Amino acid sequence: MSSQSNLESTQVGPAKPSPAPELIPTTETLIYGETLYLQVGGTKLLWLTGGRSEGNTQVNTLDGEGGAMEPSYRWTLMKARDSVGSGPVRYGDKVYLKVGGEKLRWLKGGFGEGQQGVSSLDGEGGKYEENYQWTVMESRSTVGSGEVKRGRALYLKVGGAKDRWLTGGRSDGNKQVRTLDGEGGKNEASYQWTSSPVSYSRVFAVFAEDSPETKKLKKGMNTRVFTRVEACSPERSIRLDLGTGVITVPPGTYDISGFSSTVYLTGQEEEGMVTNKSPTANGGYCRLRHAGGDSETIKNDDPRVLVVGSISTSNALPSVFQTWLTTPVEARLILEHQSGDPKEETIVLRHKTTPPLGESSTWHLFARLAITRT
Repeated sequence: MSSQSNLESTQVGPAKPSPAPELIPTTETLIYGETLYLQVGGTKLLWLTGGRSEGNTQVNTLDGEGGAMEPSYRWTLMKARDSVGSGPVRYGDKVYLKVGGEKLRWLKGGFGEGQQGVSSLDGEGGKYEENYQWTVMESRSTVGSGEVKRGRALYLKVGGAKDRWLTGGRSDGNKQVRTLDGEGGKNEASYQWTSSPVSYSRVFAVFAEDSPETKKLKKGMNTRVFTRVEACSPERSIRLDLGTGVITVPPGTYDISGFSSTVYLTGQEEEGMVTNKSPTANGGYCRLRHAGGDSETIKNDDPRVLVVGSISTSNALPSVFQTWLTTPVEARLILEHQSGDPKEETIVLRHKTTPPLGESSTWHLFARLAITRT
């Protein structure tokens, strides 16, 4: 069978449910920054999956596993390991393929015995850079020209090795992935990879901080440690660390909004009441920033600070904010709040009431953050 007839007969499986890609494809051609699936040719429905096993290094062709390991099947097209790039992918381009998941892993091939090795690794500091570069070809004998049409089978030739192409669905239950020399066309379909875009779905999360206990505000910036996940899209790609308050988001563009408030606490409040200070009260604000570093040395004009909320007071007047974030890599965020120096006053970030009669109430919500990938 000719190479061309193999291209036309490559089996394309049904769309796989998944989170939104970094870029939603709107053209007929593949574009840099797009996240896609790569299905190997042949009679079985098998897709390239990476970031597996200990060290997140293993690469296989598997059947989707019912969505249990969905991020490991998603590959982002990049111009370099440190740059997503933009524009259409063309035949002859050298691309990088980054696998989904928490670790930064790119597809590497053409190493080891017989230059057959394929793995997902962290770039190794650029020591074997060519082995992470994959030339997009129309066939093994023809590079081709022009933009690469979405859904058309293609060949991926690895750099740093002599005439080695990515091949999958091999032996061991059709799981094995290697870089081989084409084998004289004997297993041609196994060298053909058909791309399909990750289907779009809304990615969102809403986090809140209520009052499982009373928590005093300290001088300077205080990190909001959210206590509840109020809403989250099914794939849960936006993650909250309930111990630290750190929010982790995958690459993409996000609309983020929320509020943060504090109140005075004297200990003399009647049930259902809060204390207001007049004529003056502690002023303050919240801010959203990238996690890491010392809060007290990070000024508001630091590029790590995404947004500063509106002015607030500790008379339960909240600081509100809204901003946009675009990140080509996974980002870790925290929300902070400051209300000046409490001095002899007691100002709280949370307040669990202990009325003389009845049960204590934890439903005193002091902060909320909503984030949506657009």
